[in-house]
Amino acid sequence: SALRDYSEKENRNGMRIVIDLRRDVNPYVMLNNLYKFTQLQTTYGINMIALVDNQPKKLSLKEIIEHYVEHQFEVITRRTRFDLNKALARLHILEGLLIALDNIDEIISIIRETKDGSEKVKLMERFGLSDIQAQAILDMQLKRLSGLQREKTIEEYNQLKAAVIDYEDILARDERKHEIIKNELIEIRDNYSKENKLLSITMDSEISYYYDISDLSSTTVTLKLSSDSPAGTSIVYSANPLYK
Repeated sequence: SALRDYSEKENRNGMRIVIDLRRDVNPYVMLNNLYKFTQLQTTYGINMIALVDNQPKKLSLKEIIEHYVEHQFEVITRRTRFDLNKALARLHILEGLLIALDNIDEIISIIRETKDGSEKVKLMERFGLSDIQAQAILDMQLKRLSGLQREKTIEEYNQLKAAVIDYEDILARDERKHEIIKNELIEIRDNYSKENKLLSITMDSEISYYYDISDLSSTTVTLKLSSDSPAGTSIVYSANPLYK
């Protein structure tokens, strides 16, 4: 037997399996055999069928990524357009509040003295306010209206103006949408990814090569995609193998 001893060591961090080999046994060959004949390494299939335009279609990895990017474009466009409309609506109200702040005493006087329910019409006619702006002023209690801080209102107004410019730029330029997709994917990677230490490449039915990719700065890795495999995509990594 190639084994001299075998033991399992457990602690609060998990379990560690220790295999002691004979001096003349190549440990990397043994490791390859463990990968090949045990569940230390598992291969499983993935269903690559998805609905495209409401039709089931078998997709390659490249096609799945393309459809994902297209979907994210649509998501970002709709989300940004919603945020833009919301910001514009708030800006419109703030513009009315700033007019109210410039004429606070007269506005309060009109509200207090009007008894027939025509306050809104009077505000609109006197200060050129829209229906929405006049209603926003009337919805505020007089105490709250008189206590509005001009600096905070102007600060919110300026922040929303900058946001509107940013939203309009996102909608106008695909480069911004690509940048958002990239940043969101990086965030997902940083939050949910697990560090991989080994990269396995099966060269034929008998031999697998294993690469240490814990330090990519010292290893050149090339990814190639093709449509030759049954699944639609094959992945080939090129690097200097540590062992086989």
